[in-house]
Amino acid sequence: MIPGLTPRALAAWAGTDRLAAVAHRVPQLAAEEPLPAAMALACYVAGRAVPADRVAFDDRLLERVDDRVRARVAVLPLGRSLLVCDRLDARPSEQLVCWPDDSSHHLAAAIPRGRVACWLDIGCGSAFAQLARPELAERRVAIDLNPRAVLHARLGGELSRVALEVTEGDAGALPACAAQLVTCNAPLPASVEAMLWRRAGAGFFDRLFRAIPAALAPGGLAVVHCARAQIPGDLPGQRTLVSYAPDFAVLWWRPDAPARVVERHRELTIDRPHLDEHDFVLASTRGA
Repeated sequence: MIPGLTPRALAAWAGTDRLAAVAHRVPQLAAEEPLPAAMALACYVAGRAVPADRVAFDDRLLERVDDRVRARVAVLPLGRSLLVCDRLDARPSEQLVCWPDDSSHHLAAAIPRGRVACWLDIGCGSAFAQLARPELAERRVAIDLNPRAVLHARLGGELSRVALEVTEGDAGALPACAAQLVTCNAPLPASVEAMLWRRAGAGFFDRLFRAIPAALAPGGLAVVHCARAQIPGDLPGQRTLVSYAPDFAVLWWRPDAPARVVERHRELTIDRPHLDEHDFVLASTRGA
């Protein structure tokens, strides 16, 4: 861990520890002269160059600029973990590893409690979900097509002392690991206007929904956050779908369970700004 990088310190400095919300404050925070207690936050979160003697040097994370150091990447406190992604001011590229947005929070919060033997995260990016909730699985396996994301996810796991098995690959060629839990925070479909690094490649959703049943152990659960229109209407088994906007939803899917479809909508509130496991429980118990 890095001293000074904790959710409590982040909340005191930025006004919130919700990373999607912190992003909106970064330009202002980067322009402010940091107090000594906030030096690590100013460096790793806001991307500000700070005196070299105020943070421990790690050449994987920092570069020297005269008598100061500057973060090569963003390192963000996430629960008891540290997440590594590209800085908000990083130059756009196809391999950009994005700062977490609200979709990251939706997926991580939507996963039901209860420890499983193996958890597979597809299109893991910076490994937000598995770093946010590592207690959910004995073994955490992840895959992403972006080699830069693979490196960042591995580094985040190392800094967090969370064992992650991260490999480079596509949803159509998943690691062999009969998982009790499969998750995916899917990129946006090509039909939705978005920056290039947020778009799904051709055929991604077809490959994803074909691959999930094969990756799941008997009785396993898949949790997918994606554009609602990309969820096939003929998925087998039990599926619970809760939307929170016209275009986006979380799907809880047990492919080998008896056929049952439940669909609900929930308005987001200040107190509950993301979908969570309670939405799954409520939708499931109130029935189709």
